[in-house]
Amino acid sequence: MCTAISITKEYHLFGRTLDVDKAYGEEIVITPRGFEIDFLFEGAQKKHPAIMGAAYLTCGKPLYFDAVNEYGLAMAGLNFPKSARYRKRCEGFYNVASFELIPWVLAKCKSIFEAKELLNKSNVTENSFSDTLPATPMHWIVSDKSGSLTVEPGENGLSVCENPFGVLTNDPPFSYHASRICDFISLGAHVPQNRMCPEVETELYSYGMGAVGLPGDFSSSSRFVRAVYAKNHTDMGSSEADCVSAFFHVMDTVSQPRGTVVTERKTRPMTMYTSCINTDTLTYYFTTYNCRRIRAVAMPTFLLNASSPIAYPMTCEEDVLYLD
Repeated sequence: MCTAISITKEYHLFGRTLDVDKAYGEEIVITPRGFEIDFLFEGAQKKHPAIMGAAYLTCGKPLYFDAVNEYGLAMAGLNFPKSARYRKRCEGFYNVASFELIPWVLAKCKSIFEAKELLNKSNVTENSFSDTLPATPMHWIVSDKSGSLTVEPGENGLSVCENPFGVLTNDPPFSYHASRICDFISLGAHVPQNRMCPEVETELYSYGMGAVGLPGDFSSSSRFVRAVYAKNHTDMGSSEADCVSAFFHVMDTVSQPRGTVVTERKTRPMTMYTSCINTDTLTYYFTTYNCRRIRAVAMPTFLLNASSPIAYPMTCEEDVLYLD
């Protein structure tokens, strides 16, 4: 259960929630230009843009949850358990395992235009990273300041389509979420007009009634609608600090407290971390479930030609400022 959002106002901001029941050892990991990326079927890439994002660093390789490259192209993978269909290796395509799709795109592309061309020639294979890390059913959102793409693996290969909402959650497929938005197009932030019985004088008892009917549960379809509403009705401000703060407030509308959802396996997923990437300044902002303070890593230009990944911890206890 995750939500990703792309907003372009004063800056292009891209981020996501990672809603899981346990941490995976995620860190902020920079893959510098000098680190050779060895793809399972497509060989090694020695020269590529630097990449920064949240990842699980194992066996010297970052497995990215979300990331941005130095050209401002961002990408995130979200759980897609009911619908994802990976295939065997296919002739005539670039064959890429699901765990390496984010670096595959970000190492080769500068824009969503280039990403779309590459993905239309790519096949996501069923290969696992290891015996203990099986292939996770995923779909992806790719964004830059010009727009977003949704990438979904199905029976007939990858579906790559425009995502005009700049939002992605989980199952059902994106086409369902896009269609369901029509149920809520009358909602808004302003005081609603009485169209039901205009001859009767009515007095509103509260602010916010223009959004009556906005779903408040934690299902993927409801989070999609809520995210679209929040990103389109939140004042973002003008400074980077204002925009980043506003972005986290938007993400708060889809964040999940522990215990509000209990799965069939009796697990209690929560928003383990929330990210906000400013793709213009190449700064990765984040909060975690146990620390609401916004922390940040700026892509360090003096390290971009290093030969091994650079990692920054995300773990931290709650940072409370006590006032005298």
